Amino acid sequence: MMSYATPSELRARLGATIFAEIYPEETDASPDLESSAAEIDGAIASRYRLPVTGERSLALLRDWTLTLTEERAYARAAGSTFAEKVKERVAQVRKYLELIRAGGFKFPDAEERREGSVAFATVREPVFGRENMKGF
Repeated sequence: MMSYATPSELRARLGATIFAEIYPEETDASPDLESSAAEIDGAIASRYRLPVTGERSLALLRDWTLTLTEERAYARAAGSTFAEKVKERVAQVRKYLELIRAGGFKFPDAEERREGSVAFATVREPVFGRENMKGF
């Protein structure tokens, strides 16, 4: 599996001391990075060919992977609470992922899928239907 970020990039993001407290071995961070990348790939796969290879898109995906992994890292640390800024960044990344699914956000240099696209629609409960029209 491919991750968009490396353990050393995560160490730089968290700081060496915090990274070492959460991940005794540098390779211990790999599963969290891969899980974050899988979450991203799951959101973008219906729209883009994987792996994404455009430089500009990869820079954004790296940042998003690190942000999502920060959440996993802090959750892994027993008793720690997330900083509000981390929570806000994670929420923003997930908002972008939802926008990608809905077609409201596009990567500038990633190849879009042309076949097998999936469309999602949200509809209201019908006002008139068989069950509520009986007797009319």
